[in-house]
Amino acid sequence: MFPGVREHRRCRRISAADVTAALANLAGFLLSPFAIAADSRLYWLNFVVFIIAGAAVFWLRERRAGAEHSALAYIFPIRAWLSQSSLVDFKVYVANHFFSVKATGIGLVSASFIASKVAGAASPYIGGFIAGGGEFWSLAMCALMVALANDLGTYITHRICHEHKALWPFHQLHHSAEVLTPLTVYRKHPIHDLLSSIIQPLIMGPVIGVLVVLFNHDGLWTIMGFNAVYMIFNFLGCNLRHSQIWIGFGPVLSRIFISPAMHQIHHSIDPKHYDRNYGEVLAMWDWMFGTLYIPKSREAITFGVTGEASTEALSLHPTLKEAYLQPMREFASIVRRKNPASERA
Repeated sequence: MFPGVREHRRCRRISAADVTAALANLAGFLLSPFAIAADSRLYWLNFVVFIIAGAAVFWLRERRAGAEHSALAYIFPIRAWLSQSSLVDFKVYVANHFFSVKATGIGLVSASFIASKVAGAASPYIGGFIAGGGEFWSLAMCALMVALANDLGTYITHRICHEHKALWPFHQLHHSAEVLTPLTVYRKHPIHDLLSSIIQPLIMGPVIGVLVVLFNHDGLWTIMGFNAVYMIFNFLGCNLRHSQIWIGFGPVLSRIFISPAMHQIHHSIDPKHYDRNYGEVLAMWDWMFGTLYIPKSREAITFGVTGEASTEALSLHPTLKEAYLQPMREFASIVRRKNPASERA
C-alpha cells in the first residue's frame, strides 16, 4: 500500500476526543430546555419569590378562611401540576425549544435592523441632543422606554390573536390549559411565536433606534444582559400570573400594572371575562383601549376555552401532536370557508 494512502486513512480516523466532544454537543442540545438562564421566568430566584408570595397568601388569607391543606399543597397543588393539561404544557415547552421561531432562528423582521435604519435616518436631526448617555437616569429611561415598547407589542400581538378568527386557533393552545402553572406561559404554538417575532420588532425597532441616537450610547440599561424592567418584573412574581394564587393590586395600581388575579381572569371561561386584560406587565394599554377588567373582589374562575370547536378545553389539545396540528387544521378550515372557490379548485 502506498504511504500516501496510509497517511490519508490516518487523517480520517476519529479520535476519542472527537467522539466525546460530539456527544457533549449533542447532550447540550438535548438538555437545552432545562438550561434555565437568568432572563427565564423559570429561573430559580423567581421561584423563591413565587413560594414566598404563595406562602404569605396562604397564611394571611387561606389559613384564616379555614383551609385544611398545607401551605405546600396550596402553592404546588399536586393534582394540577401532574394533570394531563400540565403534561401538555411541559411537552410544548420542550418541543418549542427545538421547533419554535426562537430555536430555529427564523425571523422575518429584525429589531436591530430596523433600529439601525431609524438611527441612521434620525441621527442628523437629534444626534447628540442629550449628553451624558451613560448616566443612571438616562440608562433607566432607555430601559423603561424599551420595556414600554415591548409591552405595547405584546398587547397588540395578544389582542390580534384573540380578535382575528384565523389567528385565534394558534393562541387557543395557550388558553386550552385547564390548570395554570408557571410552565403555561410557554404553552404557545410556533406560529404564534412567528407572529410575535414580526410585530414586536416593528414596535421596538424604531424606539431603540431613536434612543440610541438620542442618548448617545448603544447600551440600553440591562441587568445581567437583559432588560432591567423585565428582570424586575420576573423577580417580583411573574410566575404568580399562571397559578391559582389570587393576588389583586386594588383599584388604583390595577390601572397601571396587570396583577396575577387580572391575568387569571383573562384565562377564565366566563363570558364576562372574554377579551379582557391583554397586557403583560402594564394595564395602561388595556385602560387606554377599553379592554381592562378589574375585579372588585375574589372571583371563582374556571380556566380553559369554550366555543363551537369543542365542549371540553383539553379535548382540543390532549397531546403534543394535537397541540401542534389542531390549530393548523382549524386555520385551514377557516381560510377555506372564507374562500369557497379554493375548495372547488
